[in-house]
Amino acid sequence: MADLAVNTKTGVDGSEYTTSISNDKLTNQDFLKLMIEELKQQDPTKPMDSQRMLDTQMQMSSMETNLQMTASMKSLESAIANMSLSSASALMGKKIDAVIDVPVKDENGDNLKDPDGNTYTEKVRASFLVNTVEIQDGTARLESHELLGFKDRIASTETGTNLNYNYTNGQITDSDGTVTDYYVKLDDQGRFDLDANGKVVILDAEGEIVTPKYSPTDSTDTYPKFGFSGTDEIYAESSTFVNYEDILKIY
Repeated sequence: MADLAVNTKTGVDGSEYTTSISNDKLTNQDFLKLMIEELKQQDPTKPMDSQRMLDTQMQMSSMETNLQMTASMKSLESAIANMSLSSASALMGKKIDAVIDVPVKDENGDNLKDPDGNTYTEKVRASFLVNTVEIQDGTARLESHELLGFKDRIASTETGTNLNYNYTNGQITDSDGTVTDYYVKLDDQGRFDLDANGKVVILDAEGEIVTPKYSPTDSTDTYPKFGFSGTDEIYAESSTFVNYEDILKIY
């Protein structure tokens, strides 16, 4: 039973009556005790209306039920948030596709705004690498880095080391820093335009396909001088928060 702060006064006939009750957690048990006490103290010539007693008890029962439901909903909300966090945590270190809001740009590259100064946005699909996960206002949010593009690698087959090349025209720089007369063929997106066998296509200064070779010191055989050594994913340095429910695909 809850602790009650009951304030009483003494009437002209010497009997006490209740003036106020202070308690934020009044229960049905408390109510019944008070009702019984009120019945004991009532004037026999003016008995309490039984319908009013029933209505009051029903209101009290409804209030307690609502309080219990509120507590249950809070518990359920907490459980759902924990489940969302647990599910989202499994995505850390993985790649995802998600829908995000991005600012709409004008012809000068500036954000378009409405008369109230709010930036117009549009929903786009983008790829991300998930870093960490957090819960905010009951929603799981993934702190992620957006995938900006890909960078192909070319290596010296003689030394196995990766070489630098110009991302615009493909001109190759040798391992000692010397700019060569060879160019790796690029497509419109700046990626390697590989041949049917998945090998890099090398061009000379005139744009003709060539196959520069080298010969190991202990052999008379010759081998292609350059080779494709893989692709790197390029991610934004700044992070973006993605809502868990906005995920479209998990890789």
